[in-house]
Amino acid sequence: MPEPSTSRLGLYKPLNDGSELVNVQQDLNQNWDKLDLAAGFQACTSTTRPSAPYSGKAIRETDTARTYVHNGSSPASGGWVQIPNSASTFASDLNLTSGGQLIVGGSPSDANLAVINSTTSATLISGRLPGDTVSRWFVNTDGNTGWGPGGSTFADVSVARSGTATLTLTGNLTVTGNLTASGIGQKQFARKTADETLTSNATLQNDDHLSAAVAANATYTFEVVLFTIEASGDFVGDIKTAFTIPTSSTLHMTGTGAHVTDLSSGTSSNAEWIGRPSQTTSPTQTLSYGVGTSQTALVIKGIIVTAGTAGTLQLQWAQNVSDASGLTVKAGSWMVTERIA
Repeated sequence: MPEPSTSRLGLYKPLNDGSELVNVQQDLNQNWDKLDLAAGFQACTSTTRPSAPYSGKAIRETDTARTYVHNGSSPASGGWVQIPNSASTFASDLNLTSGGQLIVGGSPSDANLAVINSTTSATLISGRLPGDTVSRWFVNTDGNTGWGPGGSTFADVSVARSGTATLTLTGNLTVTGNLTASGIGQKQFARKTADETLTSNATLQNDDHLSAAVAANATYTFEVVLFTIEASGDFVGDIKTAFTIPTSSTLHMTGTGAHVTDLSSGTSSNAEWIGRPSQTTSPTQTLSYGVGTSQTALVIKGIIVTAGTAGTLQLQWAQNVSDASGLTVKAGSWMVTERIA
């Protein structure tokens, strides 16, 4: 009996005691054929893979150009693991270890996907559907990102860095959630959530709800709507309003409401328009208006230009004349501020 054949290629091994003559065909030629077949990647097709491969067996499919190595598992048909190569598509998942990198062009970046392209406009990543001739979505090396309908139609929406600290959108933007800005375009809204009443008090005090934070070296427009009412019908107390502003700020404001001395009933009055330009003292000059026993309203609009100090644009109000009939600024009154520069 010969020695057991080799475990992987099944090469014939004669007895090692010297009692067996060398058989050229069996001992040499057949073994050489097996070695030749096993050298490198064995050529086969996707339907003629080896039926009894050893662990580590490598093959190349001539009909798909894909390459595989066998992992030794059973059944043999399920143990083929694809090896990526540039001649074919990769039909399996490629699982990199956490922190692993996919590097293109020798990029020194430590990103998981690290790419060096020759130009800023070279496409870094894109997405298409079968049949598309242009990308539905792409990112260029410079970060320019575009979206389009696909097919043969080019992207019609893009976001790109157009200058220092500037991002430009080409196309329309629809926001379904909240849009928040902290620079130019920022809007702040405050609403009184409860009535607030002053009685026998003509000293300006901060409104409990209506204020806005303002940045240094900035310009804001603002609008305030106050719903007011007096407790009894003497029409004496009325209302005066003002604002506190940060140091060195300049405020211009105008207001519209019932005439402070003309409101003689709870239902009607002549209107009064008052302007207060170029105020730099905090609190600013007052705007005074009439208040009746039926709810009335006044509107204040203005602009504030801050200097080197940030702070708060704070609405203040009080009775115009101290009076025992309580003055109430009603819940639902509001203030909106928008940064424009």
